[in-house]
Amino acid sequence: MRARRPSLTSIGLIALLVALLLAGPAGGQTARSAPAIGPWLGAPRGSITALRALDGAVAVEATLRDPDSPRAIRYELTVDGRVEVRGRSAQPDDFGAEITVAEQISLGPGVRTVCLRLRDARFGNRTVDCVDATSSPPDTTTAALRAQNTGVVVAPTGVVVPVIGGRPGNWRVTTPCGASVRLTEGTFVERARVVVDPGHGGSESGAWGGRITEKELNLEVAELVVERFRDLGISAQITRTYDYRVPIRTRAEIATALAPDVFISVHHNGGATRPSSRPGTEIFYGTDKPESRRLAAIMYEEMVDALTPFDVAWVSTVSEGASLRLRDDGQDLYGIHRYSPDVNSIISEFVYLSNPPESELMQRDGLPELEAETIVDSVMRWWWTDDDGTTRGRQFTDSSSSGTGGFDGCVDPPLTVPEVAQLARDDAGDDDADAFLLLPALYLNVDPALG
Repeated sequence: MRARRPSLTSIGLIALLVALLLAGPAGGQTARSAPAIGPWLGAPRGSITALRALDGAVAVEATLRDPDSPRAIRYELTVDGRVEVRGRSAQPDDFGAEITVAEQISLGPGVRTVCLRLRDARFGNRTVDCVDATSSPPDTTTAALRAQNTGVVVAPTGVVVPVIGGRPGNWRVTTPCGASVRLTEGTFVERARVVVDPGHGGSESGAWGGRITEKELNLEVAELVVERFRDLGISAQITRTYDYRVPIRTRAEIATALAPDVFISVHHNGGATRPSSRPGTEIFYGTDKPESRRLAAIMYEEMVDALTPFDVAWVSTVSEGASLRLRDDGQDLYGIHRYSPDVNSIISEFVYLSNPPESELMQRDGLPELEAETIVDSVMRWWWTDDDGTTRGRQFTDSSSSGTGGFDGCVDPPLTVPEVAQLARDDAGDDDADAFLLLPALYLNVDPALG
């Protein structure tokens, strides 16, 4: 059968429809939107580069560029699909030159999706980048904690130390091993809404799980948590930045100096052998801290929900759940709580790393990221809701301790580059110039407690 040729009228209608589509919106019509599939050839492009949570709002920075035009670029910022800001960039210096724009958007409570959309008559409206964002959550710090807020310095070698006096450029700080020293270089951090503590480090490896140690996994997860909070525009600070020893009292002093809303010590457990039908996750909160207890219960629920879909031979102990563990004298057993009495502190034990099936689970791609997401989601739920979570733990007295986390045998990591260079020179010998040049960088991967 011979195909029917389209009539001239049909061709005209098709041409009219195409022309209308290419012409873009007019007279209040809805703009044509293309899916966010990356930059089109010749089209303006852009990305959201920074967020900062504010009270009831978020500050957004973005970079824009048009490879084919030196004209200003029109843009929109949307929140959960609703246009909140329309703007026009400055005129670039040349074709393809990057332009930075900054806007402030009102946000309701919780996590929202903020998108950058570019408006161009040639291509219609195109969403080019989307990120999660939140406004600044309610501040839960007490007056007592704010009075102790002195900030920390991140030393040139990355070591985080609490400030105990001095002035900018001549700080008096406490080293990880408890010495009081002067520090003239580094980055000062006045406050963080969240402090994340990767447990163990250096000579204190924690639990072992086949090819991974607890100290390594704690650091990996803690870094992901800090990164995620910062992506949301919320200030967060880690207590240990690589593999060196930090006594528990120093970790608590770092947290207190930053006056956070919450102090989270990230751990992975060891020792249990009793088979369990569900994950043996443990979250410990501080005594006389109702908000610490509420967060612990929420986090326990979130972590168990995240782990339950995996078919794993779990193990557990009687301290499973959101629990309070005390010494015989009624004080908190864990120094994380005891040494930071004015901070909402919790200790998370996601899985039993000493249990081979659970260790293998944590070595799968995406599992550290999953754990980090549960921690962040728990804190956001704690901030933005009145939920109590599921409390299956108990209060119990048990003064037994591993004996780790103290100052005995502690060796400070270097705080400045000259210190690192001197250590390298001592190791390499003055005549070995090549080794001297290489060792300062390599030293940061060496256990300082074995120095």
